[in-house]
Amino acid sequence: MQDYKSEVIHLDNFGFYAILFLILFAVVIVFAYIISYSYKKSRNLKKLREWFEIVAGNGDGTEFEKFLEVFFAQSGWNVKKPTSSTNTSDFGVDLILDGKIAVQAKNYINGVTNKAIQEVFTGMKYWKNNGFPRLKYAMVISTSTFTRAAKKQAYSVGVILKDGNDIREALRKGLSKQWVKERI
Repeated sequence: MQDYKSEVIHLDNFGFYAILFLILFAVVIVFAYIISYSYKKSRNLKKLREWFEIVAGNGDGTEFEKFLEVFFAQSGWNVKKPTSSTNTSDFGVDLILDGKIAVQAKNYINGVTNKAIQEVFTGMKYWKNNGFPRLKYAMVISTSTFTRAAKKQAYSVGVILKDGNDIREALRKGLSKQWVKERI
């Protein structure tokens, strides 16, 4: 009788250790995935920072728009272009985020003037009536800074402004939608 009891206890211990092993194995797999994801995200941020420094202020608006498409997509936004062709008028809107935010990109060395604020604001109104009915906000994002007049006008009509230093800060801290939403 004693041998039977010790055998039952031994089988119970085996089941316990098997379950413990499976749990530990699952934890190791989860940690490996987290480390891999973190490393990939860190590499992507480094590549974006390098790309931004190459593009910033070189005057190539198309390349800056491509950068912003990737930048916003990696921040979690659904990014659309209002037109399918670069030869078609975009009416002052280069990108649309989540169907709600009209974005104009300015790859400048000098300060962006209030003309950009006027363009994105009226462009937002245009696209709201022509394919993006949920548009509610407008934003100008630049590699440089904004003139005093541009800041004043943007504040008065509710246009979000993001400059080169804001982009660098987002790339340093890590990408998220909050970077834009803090101004909404």
